[in-house]
Amino acid sequence: MVPQKCEQGNSSEDLEIVIGCDFGASAKAGDQAKKVILIEAFRLKSKEYVIFATGRNSRLHRAIFPPGSWRNNRCGWTIPELAQSLANDHAVTVSSFDFPFSIPMSLLQCSIYAKRLLQNPFYIRNRWADFVSQNLNLNFATNIIAKDRVVDLSNFANWRDKYFWIKRQTDMATGGSPPMKYVPPNVFSMTLAGTALLEFLKKNGRVKLRLSSVNPPNKEERIAFETYPAAIAKAIGFKGSYKQNPQSCLKHAEQYLKNQKIKLQFHPKIRNFCVTYGLNPQDPKRQDPDGADAFLCLVASICFRENLVKLCSNGANRAILNQEGCIITPIC
Repeated sequence: MVPQKCEQGNSSEDLEIVIGCDFGASAKAGDQAKKVILIEAFRLKSKEYVIFATGRNSRLHRAIFPPGSWRNNRCGWTIPELAQSLANDHAVTVSSFDFPFSIPMSLLQCSIYAKRLLQNPFYIRNRWADFVSQNLNLNFATNIIAKDRVVDLSNFANWRDKYFWIKRQTDMATGGSPPMKYVPPNVFSMTLAGTALLEFLKKNGRVKLRLSSVNPPNKEERIAFETYPAAIAKAIGFKGSYKQNPQSCLKHAEQYLKNQKIKLQFHPKIRNFCVTYGLNPQDPKRQDPDGADAFLCLVASICFRENLVKLCSNGANRAILNQEGCIITPIC
């Protein structure tokens, strides 16, 4: 079904926006713009949403590699342009990202970890996040070529040590990777670059983080929370691997929303992107369906807005979650 407003081209400037983002922190600008995939939905009213093919979603149905500028032919975003886009748009009230928002308490308190970068123990997340953001400039050298690199990631090379591969309580609950893991998938770079992004959004877009709370935004409040596509798929009751069968998982997610009395109009072009982007027909076991990942994150954002989510806490208390952060998924 084509959303009526899309077909008529009506203005949606007054509508609230929620987004889901499949994150990646490749060192090269061109690789980031392939990996960082965002899907947005407009909230028409309580429990009613529409995914247009316009706005930020227009990137998702253009050709991937036509002749011309690399910046104009990728489906995703570089992290700096994503930061600017979200900070400047106060219609975006709920944003979900699939990277660790913090590190384990044991590392926040660890003198060995801190001394690797000539610091005293951080003890609390805010000090650690401020240090990361102060030492990680997300911009590129020229901002022109696809091979431009995020040079500042090398500032944290001394943290690349298996000794620091420690899971948070929420990682134990969801089967997630340790935030400092630096082999594929490279969660290490995602954790650091994602933290710098969050600090930018906090300072420039007045975005508040939900580290240990599932309260939906108040009037004129903007929030961001951490989620995890595999945990979302499990929470909504999908059986099997969503990476091997993203189309079935997407249908299951749509039915889940219907069961929660949430109406979602889904533009066919964007729906097709979600079930095809990142697939590898030659080797289904090695595909990386970033479009499906982003849609699952969006489902979590919609559910968050409607107060239909839960904390994946592994029984940790609020004091620990306030520092470590917590993955949030739809209710079962």
